[in-house]
Amino acid sequence: MTTRTPRGPGRLSWHTARRRWWLLPVLIALVLLLVSPHVGRAEPTGNYRPPLPADALATGCYPLPSGMTIDFPYQVRSDGDVEGPGGQHRRLVLQYDEIDRATAQQRITAALRRAGLPPGNASVTSYARIPSDSIVRGEIVLSLPSVAQHTDVPDPAQCANPFSTKRFPPEWPPSTRYA
Repeated sequence: MTTRTPRGPGRLSWHTARRRWWLLPVLIALVLLLVSPHVGRAEPTGNYRPPLPADALATGCYPLPSGMTIDFPYQVRSDGDVEGPGGQHRRLVLQYDEIDRATAQQRITAALRRAGLPPGNASVTSYARIPSDSIVRGEIVLSLPSVAQHTDVPDPAQCANPFSTKRFPPEWPPSTRYA
C-alpha cells in the first residue's frame, strides 16, 4: 500500500485536505445559525397588520350635518369642498357594502331627511359586473353643506392626516392603481 506524501514542506496529503473541505460548509452554517437571530429580523409582536387610519366620519374632524347618521357599512373614499353652480359645497364619496342599490338609496335618503336635506343631494350607483359575494357593492356621492374643521376632537392629530380625513391635497393625483 502506497501513501501519498505531501509535496513541499507543511503540505497536507490529498485525503487529509479532502476530509477538511466538508467541514467548511458546516462551519459556515453554524456561524450563520448563531448570528441570524441578531441580524435583520423583525421583532415578533404577534400583530402583523399595519395600523389603519381612523374612520373619516368617526374622527369628528369634519362631521356630518346635524341629525345625519349613516346606518349601513361603508368606506369613505374622498371628502372635500368643491365649487359648484350653487357655490361651495362638500363632496363626500362613500362606498356602500353588503347591501343592494335600492337599500342604499332608501337608507341614505332617510339619513338626508333626518338632517333636513333634500334626497337629491345623493347619487347612488351600483358597480357593474361584481361577484355575488363581493363586499363593496356601489358608490354614493353626497352633496352636503361645507363644514369647517372642528378643533375640539379627541385626537387632533387625526385631523391633520389626509388618510384619516380623506381630504387629500389637490396636488396628490387620484389613485388609479389598486392591489
